[in-house]
Amino acid sequence: MFGLLSFVLFILSAACLQLQQGAYEDLVVAIDESVPAGDCQTIVDNLKATLNESSQYLYNALDSRAYIRSVTVSLPASWPDSCVADPIVAGSGEQSDISIVTRGPSGSRAWTQQSAGCGQPGDQIYITYDSFRSAEPAMSRTLIKEFAKYRYGVFDEQGYDQDLVYPMCYREDESKPLLVTGCSDSVIQDNGICTNPSMPFNASDLVDPTSRSSIMFAAEAPLVSMFCDDGNHDRNAPTKHNFMCERRSTLEVILRHEDFIGNTVQHSNDITNTTPTIVFKRQSLTRYVLVIEDTNEMMIRESWTYLRNAIRKWAVYDLPSNTEVGLVMANESSASKLLNISSLIKSNVRDLVASNIPYTPGDSRAAACLQCALQDAIEMLKERNRTHGPASSVIVLIAPGMEHSHQMPDLAKEATASRIKIATINYPGVFRTQMLDTVATETGGVAYTVLEKKYNVDTSLLSTYFQLTNVMYSITQRFYQGNPRNLPVEIHRRELVDDRYSVTGSFVLDKDIGEPARFALYTHNVDSPLIRSLTLTSPSQVHYQAKSDSLLSVKIITIAASINETGTWTYKVERFSGNPQPHFIQVTATPRTSSSAVVRTKFWTGRNQPGGPLVLYAEVKKNERPVMGAKVEVTVSRPEYNGSTSHSEKFDLLDTGSGDPDVTKGDGIYTRYFSAGLAGGPGMYTFEVMVTDNGNTAYAVPENTEDTYDFDKPCCGTFIPTSKVQPISPFQRVLAPVTIFVTPEEILSASQLAVGRVGDLRAHIFVDEQKVKLTWSAPDMGGANVARYEVKYANSVQNITDNYETNAMVWDQGTPFPQSPGSETTFTLNFAQNPTMLLDRPLYFAVKSFSRISQDAGGARPISNWVRVFVASPPPPPTSSPIYPTMSVTSWPFNNHKSVNVEERRIASGLDLGLQLILPIVFGVVFLALIMAIYCYCCIVKPKRNGEIKSDKMSTVTIVPPNPNATSASANTTPQHNNAYTTDTNDHHTVGVPIYQDQTYDDEPTKKRLSIVHQQEQQLIDELKQQQQHLQQQGELRQVPGNYPGALSVISNNTLQRGGRTLSPYESWTASQLLHEHERRHSPSMMDELMQAEHQQMLPVHQQQPQQDHISITGQSLDHVSVNGAHFSVLPPPVPPLPSYNGYPVNYPIYGVHQAQPIHTVPAPNMYQSVHRNDMQFNSSLQGSLSSVHSGEKKRRNVTMV
Repeated sequence: MFGLLSFVLFILSAACLQLQQGAYEDLVVAIDESVPAGDCQTIVDNLKATLNESSQYLYNALDSRAYIRSVTVSLPASWPDSCVADPIVAGSGEQSDISIVTRGPSGSRAWTQQSAGCGQPGDQIYITYDSFRSAEPAMSRTLIKEFAKYRYGVFDEQGYDQDLVYPMCYREDESKPLLVTGCSDSVIQDNGICTNPSMPFNASDLVDPTSRSSIMFAAEAPLVSMFCDDGNHDRNAPTKHNFMCERRSTLEVILRHEDFIGNTVQHSNDITNTTPTIVFKRQSLTRYVLVIEDTNEMMIRESWTYLRNAIRKWAVYDLPSNTEVGLVMANESSASKLLNISSLIKSNVRDLVASNIPYTPGDSRAAACLQCALQDAIEMLKERNRTHGPASSVIVLIAPGMEHSHQMPDLAKEATASRIKIATINYPGVFRTQMLDTVATETGGVAYTVLEKKYNVDTSLLSTYFQLTNVMYSITQRFYQGNPRNLPVEIHRRELVDDRYSVTGSFVLDKDIGEPARFALYTHNVDSPLIRSLTLTSPSQVHYQAKSDSLLSVKIITIAASINETGTWTYKVERFSGNPQPHFIQVTATPRTSSSAVVRTKFWTGRNQPGGPLVLYAEVKKNERPVMGAKVEVTVSRPEYNGSTSHSEKFDLLDTGSGDPDVTKGDGIYTRYFSAGLAGGPGMYTFEVMVTDNGNTAYAVPENTEDTYDFDKPCCGTFIPTSKVQPISPFQRVLAPVTIFVTPEEILSASQLAVGRVGDLRAHIFVDEQKVKLTWSAPDMGGANVARYEVKYANSVQNITDNYETNAMVWDQGTPFPQSPGSETTFTLNFAQNPTMLLDRPLYFAVKSFSRISQDAGGARPISNWVRVFVASPPPPPTSSPIYPTMSVTSWPFNNHKSVNVEERRIASGLDLGLQLILPIVFGVVFLALIMAIYCYCCIVKPKRNGEIKSDKMSTVTIVPPNPNATSASANTTPQHNNAYTTDTNDHHTVGVPIYQDQTYDDEPTKKRLSIVHQQEQQLIDELKQQQQHLQQQGELRQVPGNYPGALSVISNNTLQRGGRTLSPYESWTASQLLHEHERRHSPSMMDELMQAEHQQMLPVHQQQPQQDHISITGQSLDHVSVNGAHFSVLPPPVPPLPSYNGYPVNYPIYGVHQAQPIHTVPAPNMYQSVHRNDMQFNSSLQGSLSSVHSGEKKRRNVTMV
């Protein structure tokens, strides 16, 4: 839907958490609804004790710079009030910083989700409720360790189990022992974990008992209370913090945070009370005040009607009952309250929200006084809080932008102070000097933009309305106070834009979602929806076709069906052709219980460093469990205000864990850079995101996975370890499009910063081949593909890191092949090519990536993580000559058997013939013997056997061209095949006589009949040989060039040519043809038939009898054939017609000079006697090129001489 935009700015950082006068205010801890209420009192008491100790611990770690002053604990709605001894008040829509859950995303007891880079705030701190079921003194230290990640953007200073990038132990120099990856002001002991990784990991046991640092390595140690500084920070240790923060110490990163820039530590003799104030709240109510501009700019074609219908759908059908709504309209000079804040529990209030909006906007085109309306809305919410108690207060501002006003920043500050958030919608376009987004940003709200899409002069596309309704529902989900599992989620969406008469589709309803569910069809024309029928089919093949018009007032047609059955549902929509407007299908369902696991997604944008390129983020989780292997497809478009699109592209977000920009693999966060400079320059860009199960390949950790994670091992480095996973049911989530406006200054700033760092470089050594394979994920070069790599190596960690440009050497034996971002890239290093410089010494490798073939602009490129490689030389062969023991020639025959064996053992010992030498020799001899046996069989034995049947003479090739008498039509319609056969024969007279092997006949009569035929054939061949010798003696056989056995024979136009001349029947006929002709001429029955045929030919045409297609030899019908002693149970095909020959006189004796002249010099048309062969089995191997045997009409046959 080009031209239809929505701008969303997610404020996911801790916007409410602020440092004021050296203390943090409003730290929010939320207890998830899934936490059971059985131990609620114990959990609350231990949580309070942990928060008190954590505040004091933070105060000491930061050298009195900050502590925690106030904490809000949000209780689940399912917990009774008896869980807390203190009073419980209503919540104000606080966003949590710490979540107490049954199980965190990583499986660890405490873990911070960090999706941005160094110095950037984290997303959330997750702590399992098991950590508070008993008093654990070290829990307060762990909480501050996670708080430092969340607030200051630092990372762990330790290694991880089975992590090749951030290993548990490393070796800095070959002369030094293995070192534990970490940071401390004293020596770190390994306690055997470097040699035995299966040993339990406890950082407190690894540091010296008197150590004071570091919190990011061993926070649980009793005396550790400081962050590593420049004095004790190990810059060369392969820690995640060193890689992400350019090897700066954790304290350096913390002190550069905006909380402490410009602030000086003021020490006082007064004792600071660091005990925080804890307030318990329960989120239960949301208050909205709609502020709508009432000017003529709000009406473009149907935009005002769409707005009224969208608000009606939102207020009447979407908002839950624990909601209150008010309405304010803003004109060019003032504001008017159309509806006071009222609870939606009253049914008539829902209708009043939309009914109080005028049918048409005002006539003025001047900018409305939005600050007037915002001031009234703030006062309404503040008054409602005083009279009815606190609630989550939200102002929804809808206008086509705003003019610059000095009052807006002050109003934003007032709203923030009153805990009021502002959500903005730029609609139906941006016609003012400024967008509304800054107001939402400053108050911690969200901002959207929906531009009206034109269909024609009077009509707007239905896509404008569909997007506006989804934006309104997104606001509901964002500010809902209660269990989010109580709200329906969209599980399927489809736009119908083509003219197909019938459209079918399907969606999956898994076991965790069900009623209330709705199958909705959005239509533009409510009077004539142009829908013929709707059919919804359940997994059990129950068909629902009854339509409901209960939501037709908001342009929705539903199907009266109970959508509660688990499985695949299908639907069929029959539309009338010629629909001018699209239709939209939307299916929603609700989680079955308050703890049901449902796939939920979020999308936002940010930057992982100040001034850096834009980063796209998407979170895909099933409850709190990350979803891995999902497909997150982003469609980027650059719309123009006239409705056109100047740029459009699609790409997938990645979960690689390479560190730039994706921090951790398997955390459910998918990322990608976006470069507006490469996409089209400054302007507005829209990101439409769709998340699917990627063809049933998405998976997650099972719900009950107590044994999946090893809590004794730290987590998580480049990836979140998983030992058990389960596939996820097919799902589809379509998120509201996100639109950002990119300025030229932002493009310039992003181009000057180097990104695209390889962060997961790994090495695998092949010892026997003296090779090393480097593996890494292709980096994202700020929205572009990598153009080239540079591989370097050095003899020390310092040279590959600090002195990369000067002391590291370039690997000049090839370069890696660039691939698309996220693709696994491999590069093999062959150390055998330069063994003197590479073998038997530790080397440290690193990789640089470049976005251009030439040298990149924008400063030095980032260096990858380093890997250590040590390849030993192969063991040298034995250099000493074998020593053979001497033997007495005269004495050896007289030695006994035992002495002989002893002497043999001595010889073997002297020769050093071990298994490593004996086995290859034995296998070599066996292999050589096998090769010789195969050679003898193939080249000697088998040819001799074949020689008993085949001749040593050259083969004769017979080519049968297409029938020249075929009609042109048949030539055009039927393909002609030229078949060439090659065979070895003893004589050129036997060309075409097939020789069959390995076939036997058990039928004795068959043997007799076929043997007679064989004897006659052999007798004829002998006679022909005698005639040939006689002719050679008399010199009658003409020698023509090319007339030699093996010359090329061609049958064409019923003649046979060889070597360029036409052959006589004597030279060209096969033995079967000669035998047939011989029998025909010497058989009395044949003589009669020939005379009858001659008489038949002399008769008129109408009196001639039709010729039948059958054959006989010696006047008898053949049922069996015997050739060379082989018997066939099937009849051979008839003898092909004889080729004509015009080279001899008419009466030339074809059988030789001693034969009598035939009775008829010109054969009659029916010269062959026929016998019906209806029961004869057809054998294609004997048929040659004969076209048909069973046909009753006469056909011309082409025979292929084999």
